[in-house]
Amino acid sequence: MSFSRLSRRILTTTVTVALAAPLLAACADEGGDQFSDHGDALEQAVALPVDAARVNVADAGAGETRVLSYLDVDDERPDQEVTVSVSDGFDQTVMRADAVDTQAPLDAHVDTLTLPLTGVAAPADEPLEGEQEATRDVTFRLSSPEASDLDLMEDLRTTDGFRFGWRAEDTGQVSTVELAAPEDASDEGRALVEAAVMKVISSPVIFPEEEIGVGAVWSVDSRVTGDSTMLRTTTYTVTALDGDRVELDVDVQQRPALGALSLEGVAGAEDLEEQSLSVLNSNTASEGALTVDLTQPLPVDGELTFTTRVIYGGADDARIVQDTTTALEFSAGLDG
Repeated sequence: MSFSRLSRRILTTTVTVALAAPLLAACADEGGDQFSDHGDALEQAVALPVDAARVNVADAGAGETRVLSYLDVDDERPDQEVTVSVSDGFDQTVMRADAVDTQAPLDAHVDTLTLPLTGVAAPADEPLEGEQEATRDVTFRLSSPEASDLDLMEDLRTTDGFRFGWRAEDTGQVSTVELAAPEDASDEGRALVEAAVMKVISSPVIFPEEEIGVGAVWSVDSRVTGDSTMLRTTTYTVTALDGDRVELDVDVQQRPALGALSLEGVAGAEDLEEQSLSVLNSNTASEGALTVDLTQPLPVDGELTFTTRVIYGGADDARIVQDTTTALEFSAGLDG
């Protein structure tokens, strides 16, 4: 759901229904034991399988090249402390076809959750039934989250101690996500944090298996689920390499996985429910730069912002324009 609790289901209800079956099936899987060593009173962890992303190297870069991979599994290394600000925005308008601007904006209004996180990577356990082989188990704990919308704070405080993690390869390729909410978390608080956490996990930095250097460019194609399912292509460019520190420029492009939607039975769309609306255009505006320390699971610095504009239309001249914005900001430490 949206952090701001905006009514954004007018065009996504049918998509949500389509996703319900696989998500419920995933929720039936019991999570692994990576949360069991912590003292917080947590609900049973929910394990969600993740479709493998496709990685394609467009340019290996210049100068000295090497394989970049995460080196965060080390018992002697201190836990990572990082603050992640997750912003979410949604806007929907109905207009005539000749008034539509297909270009997505980057100045959308957003609501922000600030998530101070402490995490560690450990050698991955043997896979449970339905899980893939992995080399790393990453676990993060949430403490003292904050919201730009003060009306959300009462629910958000109940999520202190929320745990999430993932099984992954050294390249960063994630195969399973696990979520575990505190037993006393409110439904609203749990939903807020789960939505924010999934935005973080759905934007991992995945490295290619090939040797690369400064100037290298590669793309990662993935399927991202949420209020609707999007097909996302993330392009990374190495701007600097210094030991375990990697500086990246990041560009995101995405489009809806479904090409047409029905509005039958959707509240607020009674005048259009006889129509099947098609995706006429989708466009993403993005900007981003991240700093990755290969000895840490999450980026240690940087920002990534992208807005996707999707234009729907049917037999008449009306167009429904949806803008969905996501922004992530990473800062080392627990105080941002």
